Formats: sequence, C-alpha cells, structure tokens
Amino acid sequence: MTTDIAIFNSWLKQHEGLNLEFKAARNSFSHDKDLPDYCAALANEGGGMLILGVDDKTHEVVGTNAFHGNHAKLSHDLLNTIKIRVDVEELHHPDGRVLIFHVPARQPGQPVQSTGRYKYPMRVGESIVEMDNMKLKQILTELDPDFSTKIVPELKLSDMDESAVDNFRRKWAQKANRSEYLQFSTEKLLRAICIMSDSGINYGGLVLFGKKEKLDQLLPTSEIIFEWRGIKKIPHDFRKTWREPFSKIYDEVWNTIDARNLRSPFQEGLIQREVFAFNEKAIREALLNAVAHRDYTLGGRSIFITASPEDFDIESPGGFPLGITPDNILVKRFWRNRVIAETFEKAGLVERAGQGMNDIFSSSIREGKGMPDFSGSDSYSVHLHIPTQLKDKDFILFLEKVAKDKQILLSFEEIYELERIREQKTWDLQFKDKFLDLGIIERVGRTSGAKYILAHAYYKHAGKPGVHTRLAGISRDKRKELILSHIEKNEKGFVKDFMDILPELGRADINNMLQELRKDGKIKFIGPRRSGYWVLSGKTI
Repeated sequence: MTTDIAIFNSWLKQHEGLNLEFKAARNSFSHDKDLPDYCAALANEGGGMLILGVDDKTHEVVGTNAFHGNHAKLSHDLLNTIKIRVDVEELHHPDGRVLIFHVPARQPGQPVQSTGRYKYPMRVGESIVEMDNMKLKQILTELDPDFSTKIVPELKLSDMDESAVDNFRRKWAQKANRSEYLQFSTEKLLRAICIMSDSGINYGGLVLFGKKEKLDQLLPTSEIIFEWRGIKKIPHDFRKTWREPFSKIYDEVWNTIDARNLRSPFQEGLIQREVFAFNEKAIREALLNAVAHRDYTLGGRSIFITASPEDFDIESPGGFPLGITPDNILVKRFWRNRVIAETFEKAGLVERAGQGMNDIFSSSIREGKGMPDFSGSDSYSVHLHIPTQLKDKDFILFLEKVAKDKQILLSFEEIYELERIREQKTWDLQFKDKFLDLGIIERVGRTSGAKYILAHAYYKHAGKPGVHTRLAGISRDKRKELILSHIEKNEKGFVKDFMDILPELGRADINNMLQELRKDGKIKFIGPRRSGYWVLSGKTI
C-alpha cells in the first residue's frame, strides 16, 4: 500500500475525528499500550487512520522515530493482539518520516478488544475511553433480528383480540381505499401485513392485537401508564394503565389526554385565536414513536406519560437506536421494531415511517411553543419533552406573514432553522442565503464570526425593538468611529486595543474595518505586520 504525497497532504487539511488520529510521536510511541488502544478504538468507530509524525494541533509534519527499523512487523503484532489486520505504511514525506496505520472497520456485532489500557476502547472527542455497557450491548446485538419479527411460540390465532383487529381492518381499508380489505379474515389480514407466517405469529402481532390475558402472560412490559398532575403538584391527580392490544387503545389514550387539554387564546386584531396545550398530531406521533421504538426486552419498564398544564413528557424504555442521537434524530431514520412501524403506516396512523419526529417538532414550533427536547434521556430510556405553553405568539404571526407576503410555503427544515435563529443558535445554517434574500433575517458581522438574527420587522411587531438593537449591536459606522476616537486620543492603536473595544467581534471583522478606514484615507499602518500599529493619516509616531 503506497500513499501519494498529494493525497497525504490533503489528509493534513482534515479535522481529527472518530476516524482520523494524528500523533507527533517524535521519538517513540507505546507498542504495548497506546498502539493497540488507538487501533482498536478506530476499528470500533468504523475504521480509519492513525498517523504518527504529525502534530495533532497544527497538522504539520514533524517526523517520527517510532518503530524505526521494525515497522514492517507491526501489522503481524497487531493481528496477534487485537485480532484484526492493520496495514502499516512508512511514508518519507519531504518534512519527515511518517507512519500510517490503515485500520479496518470492525465486523458487525463484533467489538474489537485491546490489550492496552482499555478492554474495549472507543473514541469520545479527542480522548480514548472504556466503552460503556450500552454501547457494547448495541454492538453485540447488531446481528439480532428485529424483535417485532420474532415468532411467539405460545401465540395462536384465537389469542388475537377481534376488536383490535377490526380497528386496524377499517383503518387499513380506508387508507388504501380498498373496501375488499373489510372482508379479509383475521388470518388473511395478519398474513398480508407480515404479522403471521407459517411459523406462527410474531411479537408485533402480540403488541398490536394480542388479548390482554396473553399480554399479561407473555409480554407484561407492553403497557402504557398515564399520569396527570395539576400545576406544581407532586402527587398525581389521575392515573391510568393500559396493558391491552395497542390497536384497541390507540384512540382511548389520546382521548384520555385530550380530556385534560387546555387552550391559550390570543388576539390578532379583531380575531380571537387559540393554541391547545396538547396538539393532537404531535401527541399521537409521540405515542406511536414510543411504541415502535421502545425496547420490549427490558424487564419492568413501561411507556410512561406524565402531563400537566405546563408540560408533556413521554418516556420510552431503551436508549436511542444504534446510530441515532438527539442531534441527528430529525435527519436519520431507524425503527427498532419495523413490523410495528410498517403496520402503523398501512393503517394511516403515520404518513411515512420515520417522519413522526419532524411532525412533532414542526407543530411545536409553528404554535410558538419552542422546540421539544430529549433532556433526561440516557442509555436505558428516551425521554421526550414537548412544550405545552404558548411562549411567542408573535413568532406564529411572523411565520404566517412571511409565507403570505413572500408567497412561499415554508418547509419543516426552514421552519426549524428559523426557530434556531430565534433562539440564537446560528451555526450550521442551511438556508441563510435564501432567508437573507427574502429579507426575513439579518446578518450581524461580515466574516466567519458573523451571526444571524430575525429581521427587525419581527421584533417591531413583537413590541421588542430594543431586543433587535441589542442583538444587532452598534452599526459598522459607529464601530469605525470608536476606532478613530481611540487612535486620536492615544495617538496610535494596536489590534489588541480594538479587540478590547469591540469584544463582540472577531479579529477578522476588525481587520476588515481597519482596511476600509485605510482605503478611505483615514488611517495608516506603521511598523512590522505582527508588532505594528495604526495612526491617523498624516501623523507619525
């Protein structure tokens, strides 16, 4: 294996991450500890490269003397210790000797064990740590089949709750616009939706259609608990538990929640409008997600719903599915129990498998309640909090006005990004150029340190023009006046002085303004680039 110098130089421009590690190792690198740990960690994260002889901060080639003269045997050593083949390449770079360890990805279901400081190392940021039990369990169970597809040996056709089957039959016929589905026998129906096969009925069928006594006997964790609490009251005022086929109780659960729904009225001109605490689509989607995503193998754990006039929380047993995190849950799709999810789709309970979380976030943002969150989630449960109280009615009206005035239909992704801008979370924005062209956001600053805020029209309509002024900061011209005033008063000015005067700006923004003032003939630079200073034009120090 031979790496071209040009390709190697392109690697130096990349950021270190789960799959790329630079180490200076100018003189040595631990053969028995660090080498197996880093290679095993890279393998456990999907494979990558460990490169010795490169400074991990500057990404400059510094050269390494590690394993000089015996690098050819390292691949064999690693095969004996961590049981995977790692190709080791010696590259003679113009700036020094470099060793490249090409680490393959682990096999599905097989974590790579190290003989170094850690048993099963993994990467967290720039560090190597011991793999936690939940991560290890996720890897070990990768090859396990979907739980909902597993056959329940004791389950028979007579164990199906006919009212639950009828509920699904009607919804399926209506969704598919196929009246003949209404005539399907229970067996024909269950076979058509992959709940039943010649081998028997699977756990998906038990969860959705199994009689209560069978759930009690075979899967008692398949239950939903709902508790209602009054304002600031710790003990619950109402509690109900369902351990019945989900297809039978789906509407009942919502109706029980809706019976305690509250509305927040607000005035828009002469029109009275209102927002309900519990949005039906969002709550139903949250419930469907919990049933389809939960881990049914965890004993003693149920889906737990707590609600009050101020909050709605739903806790689902089992951590996030493999590869899903709170940060990517809106863009990645994964169903822990696919048979259940696909049955929901056939019944029209969800528009498209995996779309539910977008609907939950969209309804919450469009109703001016802010964003749901997953705070409180851990390796053993997913905790979804959905805001219930109207926080910003002006944001609702602002979105509606934008859509009307610009004659556009805002997508969920665009609504989500505008909410992030409203909350001043303005990194990794995808639609900023479109929003700027439409005039619905403003840029503060001109360089990489620029931030984005909602347009002045939003804050004016909300009666908060002062907030806009604070977020926008003083104008560029005013900032230039401060720079000139400082130079005039002190007879000269250094860049570090201007950074103290304008701490909200980055060095690049300040340098841009200095160059603009120089082009306007108002200031000039004296001295070396690194230690020089600025004076007013026509003056010398």
